[in-house]
Amino acid sequence: MDLGEVQHLSELWIVLMGYRYPGKSSTGNTILGREEFDLKTSVQCVRRHGEVADRHITVIEAPGWWRNYTVEESPELLKQEILLSVSLCPPGPHAVLLIIDVDTRFEETEREALQGHLDLLGERVWSHTIVLFTRGDSLLDTSIEQHIESEGQDLQWLLDKCGNRYHVLNNQNRRDHTQIKELLEKIEETVAQNNGCHFEIDRKILQQMKERRRAEEERAEERMKRMKKQREKIRSQMSDAQHLSELRIVLMGYRAAGKSSAGNTILGREEFDLKTSVQCVRKHGEVADRHISVIEAPGWWRNYTVEESPELLKQEILLSVSLCPPGPHAVLLIIDVDTGFKAYAKNALQGHLDLLGERVWSHTIVLFTRGDSLLDTSIEQHIESEGQDLQWLLDKCGNRYHVLNNQNRRDHTQIKELLEKIEETVAQNNGCHFEIDRKILQQMKERRRAEEERAEERMKRMKKQREKIRSQMSNAQSLSELRIVLMGYRAAGKSSAGNTILGREEFDLKTSAQCVRRHGEVADRHITVIEAPGWWRNYTVEDSPELLKQEILLSVSLCPPGPHAVLLIIRVDIRFEETDRKALQGHLDLLGERVWSHTIVLFTNGDSLLDTSIEQHIESEGQDLQWLLDKCGNRYHVLNNQNRRDHTQIKELLEKIEETVAQNNGCHFEIDRKILQQMKERRRAEEERAEERMKRMKKQREKIRSQMTLG
Repeated sequence: MDLGEVQHLSELWIVLMGYRYPGKSSTGNTILGREEFDLKTSVQCVRRHGEVADRHITVIEAPGWWRNYTVEESPELLKQEILLSVSLCPPGPHAVLLIIDVDTRFEETEREALQGHLDLLGERVWSHTIVLFTRGDSLLDTSIEQHIESEGQDLQWLLDKCGNRYHVLNNQNRRDHTQIKELLEKIEETVAQNNGCHFEIDRKILQQMKERRRAEEERAEERMKRMKKQREKIRSQMSDAQHLSELRIVLMGYRAAGKSSAGNTILGREEFDLKTSVQCVRKHGEVADRHISVIEAPGWWRNYTVEESPELLKQEILLSVSLCPPGPHAVLLIIDVDTGFKAYAKNALQGHLDLLGERVWSHTIVLFTRGDSLLDTSIEQHIESEGQDLQWLLDKCGNRYHVLNNQNRRDHTQIKELLEKIEETVAQNNGCHFEIDRKILQQMKERRRAEEERAEERMKRMKKQREKIRSQMSNAQSLSELRIVLMGYRAAGKSSAGNTILGREEFDLKTSAQCVRRHGEVADRHITVIEAPGWWRNYTVEDSPELLKQEILLSVSLCPPGPHAVLLIIRVDIRFEETDRKALQGHLDLLGERVWSHTIVLFTNGDSLLDTSIEQHIESEGQDLQWLLDKCGNRYHVLNNQNRRDHTQIKELLEKIEETVAQNNGCHFEIDRKILQQMKERRRAEEERAEERMKRMKKQREKIRSQMTLG
């Protein structure tokens, strides 16, 4: 696009803003043309400089919020850093780049979160903001305008709010300098639209934030003194006999909080696998002249109440404290410092810990992980800034806490101090360990026995069903070609399942908004696998993007005349509830009622089951998962994507697909042509509207640049 001579600024100040993991750090590196920003999350702003396209560029990356967290749910320190970000390039940034990844749906929750966080800076910030879409490579042949049109009103509201200023970036292709050149030109156009001015925050807002920070630092200092005094008092009352030669520890907490890493840091070596498991794991070691036993209990999802957690998980939490008889000296409650601790996290944590009885709290220490992300911020300042929910927890645990940097395991003083705090906890409990009420354990073991019996019955029924089908199949029904569609919610493991089926890396693990088709020769059969894009697991079909629904419909037409089976991918390490069932049912029903007779439930992450059978998992999960299996004619299979050398699991899956074809009288699935026709007509209309949007944007930019004067 030739826009003629324009006014080029020799210096540009840019702030990168957005939720976590949309690619802010990668964007900063792409802009500066080198690895300046660390891809690890930080709770503080990061500023970098560089010379790009004859301009001196200053880029500030503000820490991100969790994408569906409102501003009220975000940590106070994060909000303070957002305010500080625009003051780190005085007198202020020329543009705020609002980073959004194109392979994630932008909905009302994201809009509200984004609006709340940006509004911290005041209303004027919007006139200096450009929406920068990342992961543009996942669009493939889809234009950014078509993506915008298909996404709906929330994304379109955002673009209107930003004066229709947007750009798309492919961080995977940094050699394409034209994308950065055009971005810098758009920033210059934004400055021109603001009469040559940068963005400057209201000084009152900054002043109020700095006063709050000073008050928190004072309270943090008081907390530090109280903790030091408390520990000195306990140590003065301890005898030499209370320095224990053996310590038994249970690690407890929500998922991805850093339990396994904490266990490895405590033991000083890689003993715990960082993969999630649904069973307790016990490890031992010699540390600081003590024999240490560490049990890691499986974690819950941090926003799930105890009622929403899988039954197997609750059973394992109860078992964890019995795996180091006669009981643990301390329960370490793992919480990561780079996530806000709010009421729902408190409720989830309280519910899961209360399974063990009220006495557990007097043996519990809060262990903060990811301490490296705090940088120069003290743990006490983090606690004071977080508010009442985290402070309630610390009061509940008798103000016992410790912070751990799992990235710096060579610092043995942090573990030495943690072990001393555990000994102090034992002393506070009159030298006693924690012991669970035996009745609670007994009831749990009885429930588990009943589930194992039902699981055995289910296994027998499935085996009998398969034997009956195979006995009725002729040799002709052993197919030389199989066509498979992978369907399911996001992050269920569809791409990994496709790679495991084909025996090689054919599917990219990055999320795509379009169907992907791959082929291969497996077990003497020609296999075609189509991966349909996934929906968000608790979103109904009405909440999903129109493009996604269109791709689900297209998926079954990409292997003509139709797939032999639809594999419905579900993770075994996530509870399957009513919301999941409704979401799944709605999306599959797009294909018509007949699809269910061609569907097999494929459970992924089977490695996390360890010694638990898939049938026991099914029986413990309850009616929603059992409804699904009934709907699919009790057809299911479990896959361990971590163990691709086990060819028997794929051989058996292909046999089950052939059995499904036999149950359907040798027929594949074929979608009603009217449904496909209606979808294709809607898509054509959207493409026309996208073309119109592209023209409007081009016209708008030409008008702006024609009004810009020469520098």
